[in-house]
Amino acid sequence: MTFDIVFVLGLTLAALVLFALDRLRLDQIAMAVPVVLLLSGILTPAEAVSGLSSRATVTVGSMLVLGLGLRKTGLVSAIGAWARTAPLGGKYTRLFALCLVCAFLSPFLMTTAVVMVFIPVFIALAEQAGEPPSRYLMPLSFVSILGGTVTLMGTSTNLVVHGEAMSRGFDELRMFSITPLGLICLAVGLLYLFTAGRVLLPRRIRPPDLSSKYDVRRFVTELHVPEDSPANGRTLAELGWGERYDVTVLDIEREQEEITAPHGDSQIRPGDILYVQGSAERLLELARRQRLKTPREGEEHDLDLTTGRGRMVEVLVAPGSSLAGRTLRDLGFARRYDAQVLAIQQQGVTVNERLAELSLRVGDLLLVHGTTNALQRLADDPGFIPMAEVKTPAGRRPRAGVAAAIMVGVVLSASLGILDIMTAALTGVGLMVFTGCVRVEEIYAEVEWLVIFVLAGLIPLGVALETTGAAELLAGWVVTLTAPLGEAGLIAAFYLVTAIMTAIVSNAATAVMLTPVAIFAATQAGVNPYALLVAVMFGASASFVTPFGYQTNVMIYGPGGYRFSDFVKVGGLLNLILLVTASLFIPLFWPS
Repeated sequence: MTFDIVFVLGLTLAALVLFALDRLRLDQIAMAVPVVLLLSGILTPAEAVSGLSSRATVTVGSMLVLGLGLRKTGLVSAIGAWARTAPLGGKYTRLFALCLVCAFLSPFLMTTAVVMVFIPVFIALAEQAGEPPSRYLMPLSFVSILGGTVTLMGTSTNLVVHGEAMSRGFDELRMFSITPLGLICLAVGLLYLFTAGRVLLPRRIRPPDLSSKYDVRRFVTELHVPEDSPANGRTLAELGWGERYDVTVLDIEREQEEITAPHGDSQIRPGDILYVQGSAERLLELARRQRLKTPREGEEHDLDLTTGRGRMVEVLVAPGSSLAGRTLRDLGFARRYDAQVLAIQQQGVTVNERLAELSLRVGDLLLVHGTTNALQRLADDPGFIPMAEVKTPAGRRPRAGVAAAIMVGVVLSASLGILDIMTAALTGVGLMVFTGCVRVEEIYAEVEWLVIFVLAGLIPLGVALETTGAAELLAGWVVTLTAPLGEAGLIAAFYLVTAIMTAIVSNAATAVMLTPVAIFAATQAGVNPYALLVAVMFGASASFVTPFGYQTNVMIYGPGGYRFSDFVKVGGLLNLILLVTASLFIPLFWPS
């Protein structure tokens, strides 16, 4: 074993540990990897930047833009709106029909785009059926993931494995090459989710209202402004109560006037009644220093956060949101949206204090209070997914048909062999831009660049694993360990290892690292290389056992009120069933 092999394996292990610890951003770690390999002399400058021009990176980026075009023209939202009211039968028949709709969309759109649109639809469906969302959202995520395995363009991991395989001369997979296996896995998953899985799905009863769910009322106090208060005549920006006391003014009552979600230039006047959110200790300190009075018993007014000009709504931090990795203070949330965040739910834990300092993540739930107009602006921001319908003016979508035609053209040209997938996707991006389906500034602002930079950083690591001989060494170990189990055992081993790594680190990172290992293992074992490549594809999409292995699971975790153990219980058994299914059918479709 040479020094270069030891160095690359050590770097790979270090990257995996850092991914798992989640202390640093995923793209930050990924982009550091080629720099270290370049400085160590293991990679040449051209190899270190090869990830930026890789087929996998370009194709994934193109598919993200195509999905954005379909969303911006309203095509996906129109399907979601139809699904809310379509006569699809009883509650279980309706749930099954909508799962089939998601399964049909996922092979041609990125899975996250489908789940983003359908989360509110499935929550509304659960409410109509008198069931908790926890019974509906996990099937949404799992079925969408399974639907993505039906075509090469359905998931980023499929595209990554396909692109990396093509760069090594393995170019026989076409758009629908994996469709038979994908449909079998989808059918098996649906059968499980509507039989044994249905029994295992948790029943997390939601509180009767949002105030109870987030325990908001315990943190909201009414304060009266007397004539001698030093706050009189000053604006909220000048007072800086948020920075000084970590409190938020939610509402101001002034004679017959009500100011909901006041911003920084709102002025305090004698006689005002302020409804302020914060911890008891901070609220008492504010009242003492600013000489504000609490109401006497019998005189207290009740702030109804759900009526009047103000409303409360839950919003989910979506993939690609400008809030991800930032704080409310960094973004200037209150001034930007004229709304106040009352509480945040992060990985199932509700936070009511020091909200402005909390670094937000994709999948966080924000309880927001503001006027209807303010909440409409928030709902229009693609970085947020409203958990309930926010009435917005219906606009014409004149280019939805154009966007659909472009997407159909991409699929047909790639599946018929007229163009390869990358060329077809790039052509589709050009057409989306020049027909006005999506604007260039929207691409810069709303595409999930994290995925692209992770690929750009880790593809050179795959090159280093291959050129140093580390991938061949790892492949030899796997082949030796699985030799007594035969071809099915080797396929099962790659599927299992991929699924385990995906549960710990990024699925895209897993696909990049294991693709060269799979090719070397197939060569050494005399197995059809496409069998192991497909095992890596499907294993990288088998993200059912943890809420953090796949973005769609992260997105439903908060709205469904799930616990980590729910995914282990429901998703763990599904993973085992799909492992057996893949191990049996992959050798039939790709025999040695």
